[in-house]
Amino acid sequence: MSDDVLQQLLERCVEDRSGEFGGFYRPFLTECARGIRAWDGPGETGRSCFVDLPQVAGTLLRAVMDAYCRTGVRTLISAFRSRESDPVCAAMAYDEFHTWLSGVEGRQRLLGLYPELDRLLRLTAERHLTHAQQVLDAAWQDRAELGAAYGTDGPIISLVPGLGDSHRGGRTVSSLRWQNGVTVIHKPQQESAQPLLEAVRDLADRDGAFFGPLVPRAIVRPAYLWQECVRHGDVDETLGAAGYFRRFGRAAALLTMMGATDLHHENVLATPGGPVVIDTETLVSLPGHHGTGGAGALGRETEASVLNTMLFSTRFSGAALDVDMSAVGCIRPADSRRLRTHRVVDAGTDRIRFDQVAAGAPHGTNMATVAGEPLDPRLWSDQITAGFHEARERLRTHREAIEDTVERHRGWSVRQVLRPTYVYARFLDASTHPAYLSSTATRTDLLSKMPQRHRGVEGVEAGEALRHAEAAQLVDLDIPFFDVPCDARALRGNGGEPVTTASHRTADVGSTPTEAVQRAVRDFFERPAVRDLTYIGYALGSSVDDVWEERRTPVHGSCCPGLADASGWHAVLAGLVVSQDEQPTWLMPKLDGDGLRLGSVNTPLHEGGGLMLYLAEAARVHGAPVIGADPGAVYAAAMPRELPETTAPTDFSPFTGALSSVVTGLELVRRGVDPSRIPLPDLSVGDLDVRGLTVKDFDYLNGFGGYLLYRAEYADEAGLLATGPDTGLLLDRLVELDGPPDTHQGPLGLAHGRFGRIAAMSALVLRGADPSGRATEHLAAFASSYLRHRWTDEALRDARSTGGWCKGHAGAAFAAAKLLRSVGCSAEQTREAIAPEVEHIITGDLSPDISFCHGVAGRLAMLCWLADHLGWPQLRSEAVALSERFLDRYGQGGWTFGIGSVTDLPSFLYGRSGWHYTQLMLRDESVRLPLCLGGR
Repeated sequence: MSDDVLQQLLERCVEDRSGEFGGFYRPFLTECARGIRAWDGPGETGRSCFVDLPQVAGTLLRAVMDAYCRTGVRTLISAFRSRESDPVCAAMAYDEFHTWLSGVEGRQRLLGLYPELDRLLRLTAERHLTHAQQVLDAAWQDRAELGAAYGTDGPIISLVPGLGDSHRGGRTVSSLRWQNGVTVIHKPQQESAQPLLEAVRDLADRDGAFFGPLVPRAIVRPAYLWQECVRHGDVDETLGAAGYFRRFGRAAALLTMMGATDLHHENVLATPGGPVVIDTETLVSLPGHHGTGGAGALGRETEASVLNTMLFSTRFSGAALDVDMSAVGCIRPADSRRLRTHRVVDAGTDRIRFDQVAAGAPHGTNMATVAGEPLDPRLWSDQITAGFHEARERLRTHREAIEDTVERHRGWSVRQVLRPTYVYARFLDASTHPAYLSSTATRTDLLSKMPQRHRGVEGVEAGEALRHAEAAQLVDLDIPFFDVPCDARALRGNGGEPVTTASHRTADVGSTPTEAVQRAVRDFFERPAVRDLTYIGYALGSSVDDVWEERRTPVHGSCCPGLADASGWHAVLAGLVVSQDEQPTWLMPKLDGDGLRLGSVNTPLHEGGGLMLYLAEAARVHGAPVIGADPGAVYAAAMPRELPETTAPTDFSPFTGALSSVVTGLELVRRGVDPSRIPLPDLSVGDLDVRGLTVKDFDYLNGFGGYLLYRAEYADEAGLLATGPDTGLLLDRLVELDGPPDTHQGPLGLAHGRFGRIAAMSALVLRGADPSGRATEHLAAFASSYLRHRWTDEALRDARSTGGWCKGHAGAAFAAAKLLRSVGCSAEQTREAIAPEVEHIITGDLSPDISFCHGVAGRLAMLCWLADHLGWPQLRSEAVALSERFLDRYGQGGWTFGIGSVTDLPSFLYGRSGWHYTQLMLRDESVRLPLCLGGR
């Protein structure tokens, strides 16, 4: 390779990055080029023809330049932005500054200020060259096997390192391309676990027709492996989308059984024949430390479940990582609300700068596509769960052989993920800020400030040793790498050496990888099968960031019983319960803003609290617990010791706010749960300016409208927490804000509109809590005007929602009944007055929504409530007929929940428990709604 060719390659790299001060790196890149030039010398016969050095040099120099820019970009842009403080540079525009920085004077001045940057740039070139030489040496040594396995032919024309994180002295995943177009991947993977996975797979699927491709074909060596280059492509027409997702479910079962983890969107490729796992370093995950009690049991359960693989969305409430990184994919991935990163803006101009942006996890090659369009995995959850179930049963028939294979297999190791990689990336990124580049010691000090928490390792001394080992790797631009041989407990560090503490003890994990996979296999078969199937549905539902989006075609997996099958649903719930002691709990999705997050069962009425109420009422009706776990014990385990201070109107909602957890406890006591088992924490109330409240603050579902109803309906309840804003002041403010009683504008609906405010006022008047008479006068005028005008809004004119509780006639009829009774109307007068609203409830369009809030459950419940409170028994008959019509149409499939396209949702207002509660009401007149949803 001539010097002229090398110089041309170098200048091209510099020019390509001129917008980010590429000329600054010219001397460093020149030294790198000289190192590559030195490879062009005498060697083994035929070796010189094995590599097309000019072409390989081009790809390698570009990779080195990219690494330079990542390392130095913050320093160089910061230097440009602060140039006004330097008399030499104050008047320089970008081009002038670039030229000056690319010269001897500018470069020396900058590196004099930041000697650590100089070290890192030189280290980058050294490591890239060393790694590239090792990869090319391996290719030469394995050339015969590579040709036989993958059809490589001719010289190597491209070597691209840096396809993954840098580990162990700059080693990274690299791709090599030969002259005949064949590309092969080189991975510096020590004692690969892939052969173990293939051996277990082959026991149940010798010809690959069941699981599909699963992993790339590989040539395994002790310190590295070669993999075929697997490429993303449309799903094969013969396999079809259904077949692809069935294979995804099968692969998920196999990988769950092995205890795999970290299989996120970058580690799985969607290929025509099925999903392919391209990284098996974390095939087996070693156990974490989860403590005792219900929370510890749920942590261990989650670790043993399909969620641990990261094949499906694993967004948990309170977790820092709030983006969907799942391998199955996300149609509309949103950016993080908690994690930030930076990007270069206006490169190559005087406005060059950094812009802080939300971190994200863009999905691409992990998504199954048809005609180039990604498929929404939520719409194929039935195929995924069916595939998971059938793979579990097939693997069960080979359990003994699987356990024997795991016991006998040797010579493999697994990577132990001590903390999320994004934590390392954030610290590494921060350490290249100019403030930390004065010395290696300064950067090391910053990198040593990582939290002393590591997955799977206990003890302060071990944690300190690991943190020092992590900092030592990060300071040289490596992402920390720790692994454990299959029959060992000692963590190995960056160079393969055991990590030791100051007292010379090794940092050990809880078990050997072999023991871990044996336990994973045992847990996989001994845990209730329904759990993983249910978790898949939950995870798919939590993958979307806006659960209020337009609903898609609903699907229901194999673990989802029909709507008439209450006992089948009870069996599903029973299978989810973990920690069958005094702290029973289970996993369920919960609303978090506009999205769903996974977490332990909670206590607010609209979600887990309502589910507990249903279980308590069902137990009362049936005379025995329906899922084994006592609702009172579940509540006690789920109830937080302290509620957050209530300051915003939403906090005072008996449906969804902090107060809602108290309401759940009161309602459990009303259903026969021992009051001594129901902890009701104090409701800490902050300062509140009642005069500053707006109409929106009196929202019935999420604000003071519901709170006023709570104070009216629960006034006689033992244990009532009366702490809160003065009811009289709130009522006076509400009368002022509600507007003229003889006119109306805006939404009317119960949950978020005027009927909610009217229902709250009516409840207080019925309770005798209107000493001034202002509210009574206002209600009387409103009742007269409404009965004359029958105001409607958009929701009441929408066929899809006209009958519902939230915004439709079911809620309107409830509020109107409360209103008319509060102003002295008899039951007979009230029945006659609200007959048109009731007719809408009965005859309105049947959407597939089962929910209490938006769907048919709310309509059924309100018909029962009206029948009982107004002496209107025929409404119960109408409710039964409405329920039967709905079940005939949707009972075996096709129904939806109150939010999104979730496979199965247990919550009360939006999911199954509200539906089944109303079914109890239809069969047993002694079943009454919670007071805040109906009242006396």
